[in-house]
Amino acid sequence: MNKETYYQPYAGRDIRILDQHAKNTIAEDYLTFPYQILDHLAHVVMLQEQEIIPRRDATVILKALLRLKKEGPDIVPHKPGLTDLYSNVEEWLIDQVGIEVGGKLHTGRSRNDMNPAIERMYTRQAILNVCEAISLLMQTLLVQAEVHKNTIIPAYTHHSQQAQPVTLGHFYMSAYENFARDLERLMASYERVNLSPMGGAAVATTSFPISRERVCELLGFDHLLVNSMDACSTLDYAYEPACAMAIFINNVGRVAESLLLWNLNEVGISRLALPYCSYSTIMPQKRNPVALETLRMAGEWTYGTLSTMFNTMKAYPPGNGREPGYVVGLFFEIAQRIEDSAYLLEGIVRNLEVNAERALQVTRDGFSTVTDLADEMVKSMGLSFSAAKKIVGRLVVTAQAEGIACTEINTALVRRAAKEAMNIDLDMPQELITNALDPVENVNRRTIIGGPSPVRVQQMVDAGQQELEEFCRRRQRECDRLAEVDAKLMALAEAIAAEAE
Repeated sequence: MNKETYYQPYAGRDIRILDQHAKNTIAEDYLTFPYQILDHLAHVVMLQEQEIIPRRDATVILKALLRLKKEGPDIVPHKPGLTDLYSNVEEWLIDQVGIEVGGKLHTGRSRNDMNPAIERMYTRQAILNVCEAISLLMQTLLVQAEVHKNTIIPAYTHHSQQAQPVTLGHFYMSAYENFARDLERLMASYERVNLSPMGGAAVATTSFPISRERVCELLGFDHLLVNSMDACSTLDYAYEPACAMAIFINNVGRVAESLLLWNLNEVGISRLALPYCSYSTIMPQKRNPVALETLRMAGEWTYGTLSTMFNTMKAYPPGNGREPGYVVGLFFEIAQRIEDSAYLLEGIVRNLEVNAERALQVTRDGFSTVTDLADEMVKSMGLSFSAAKKIVGRLVVTAQAEGIACTEINTALVRRAAKEAMNIDLDMPQELITNALDPVENVNRRTIIGGPSPVRVQQMVDAGQQELEEFCRRRQRECDRLAEVDAKLMALAEAIAAEAE
């Protein structure tokens, strides 16, 4: 066999694969470029404050870095063999100011502490961004819950079985409560994300007298990751918010399932507004609910991606390597998809076309009020609930077999069902039967805490509004704090850099 002929079609493919991975890494580094610059600035400020590098060198380095921040990463050429943006930035800096000065940027630091610091800064902002999107969705749910606190709909269990009457407002508040816990989970993860690994260096800190505390302060982190090995290798800052986001998108999927069910022509409780639908190329009557299908896919994709993140780090040693970069890159994708999904669901809910009359009719037709008929037998006719349930169960079977609508149930049918089911005589007044089976009255009777009555839904809306406003203030305070921290660092760096002029 001629080996040169055999290998020629594959020549260089192995190297091209590595080159593509490098390009992907650099593309992700572009996302975090603003935070990379902040990390550089903080590190240089600390180095000169600790007198590890002369102030005159710090002024030159900071001046070049501020120029890079202003002009952007596109001015940095990508050199062969340098597989991330930072390495190319360091070479660019050396080309600009010389190796004797520019080469001091990396003193007492490694990519192993620098990269997770940059990624943690990006992650904390991604969490705040996702929380903003979810908060907007929750605000829309509150508004629509108040609008529809009297809109009767059937609640479904077992995917397709009408259970009992509720209101659309009650349904919306159920979603709100789910998403409120998702927000709390995300902000709880934020506390563990906003920790500084800087100073961990490669794995064992450094012999230079750096101040880890000062860099932590300059970058707006709350505390240090104390152990240097842990600081440089842990990835829970990506896992934890990704898990919280996966729970959120699972809750989104549950809302989407109801919206899909209601969107059926045979149900007709609501339908998606046109901007959230697509058309058929052959069937002109169709409004395909593609926005909901997109949300379903976002969930399925997120679960798979999260699983890949965990599997990538299975049995990973307590040090750094290449795999963490892939894991963090996947988290970046999850965060963006979750943010987009929250905004998409918000638009769907805000513009949903609700047919309240049809919803009430579907509820009336579905025998979902008969639980209250059994309850009324207990309260007014002296039966145990088990006996009442047997009678009503027989009544429903008979009515459905004989084509009798729920609204047509009368005293005679109840008497007949009682005789057949329990061999007792039961003369229940028609007024009690009619009132028990009325879906509007059915909902209005449910006035205990958390129930679907309009009064209770309004209370939930009011409480939710206060809760959401407090959360938004909490989130905004953190955004303002980070902006202030960044401004202080920039002002300090600019003041030192100005000494070079």
